[in-house]
Amino acid sequence: MDLRPLRYVDGSVHPDDLAAATRLALESEAAFLGEPESTPDDVGYMLGVPSVDRSASGFLDQGGEPVGLLVIDDDPFEHVTGIESFSLPWPGSSDVRADLVRRGLDVARRRREETGVPAWKARAGGVVADTAYSDVLTAAGFEPVRRFYRMAIDATSPEIPSTAPVLPDGVEIVVRDDDATRRAVYDVDRAAFSEHWGFADYPYDEWISHMTSSPSYDPSHWWLLTVDGVPAGICLLGDRRLSKGEGYINVLGVLKDYRGRGLAQLLLRRAFVHYRDLGRTAIALGVDATNTTGAVALYEKVGMRPALVMEAYEHDLS
Repeated sequence: MDLRPLRYVDGSVHPDDLAAATRLALESEAAFLGEPESTPDDVGYMLGVPSVDRSASGFLDQGGEPVGLLVIDDDPFEHVTGIESFSLPWPGSSDVRADLVRRGLDVARRRREETGVPAWKARAGGVVADTAYSDVLTAAGFEPVRRFYRMAIDATSPEIPSTAPVLPDGVEIVVRDDDATRRAVYDVDRAAFSEHWGFADYPYDEWISHMTSSPSYDPSHWWLLTVDGVPAGICLLGDRRLSKGEGYINVLGVLKDYRGRGLAQLLLRRAFVHYRDLGRTAIALGVDATNTTGAVALYEKVGMRPALVMEAYEHDLS
């Protein structure tokens, strides 16, 4: 089978290809979860981010119909080629995904040669429940390196306050759609996550292009928390799970000098109230399960629980 490149029109995935990719991704997940974890918005975002290698991503066709989807995402700052693969749930699906992973590794090896970076690696991920894909990755030489949770809280939970918590003296949440505010958010994001696994020091232009490329991007949902006028934390909300009736917290971070003051809990609880009042059924976020800042314990403290477990795999390309 040949790989047919995705078609783009005016910078966006052709509607027919987006529909086919969404079907592949959602049916692939539904096969082992009972229902898809991703949303159509997630698929549109995955295919639309500027870092996607459009020449290397595409469909595997069989009889003129797409049965597999390969998405290659290159990160020259972290020196990683990301590989996402999906296939329709049928008896040959593991063979299709193995073919896609092999093609992705070929791309990653070319990147290492082209860049001259010996440490360049390939990365893939999947839901732990998808044991068939785990077998495909390990057979291809990938090793598990990190575990992540999607954590959630039901909007009816008694852990959510009836009204948004009052801001302490000197604390303000700034919501402004201007360059100065976006750059302040960038600075906090970069500093708050500088010690996290997978951190790369992206230039501002690369970062803002990636962060605002989601179809659900809304600058009114970017909260910059300041203490006595100094940026101290961020809470970036998004509608990527709107089709499931859920609110989503894309990024939550507080600078090291301001931790231990309850600011992250304050932002979380205000986000919970915000989404509950919008009629969402639940509020979710993603977190590194081995995060060194105690994020998992923080989320559990405010009533969130793991709803999905994901595994990241890496291949050193040797």
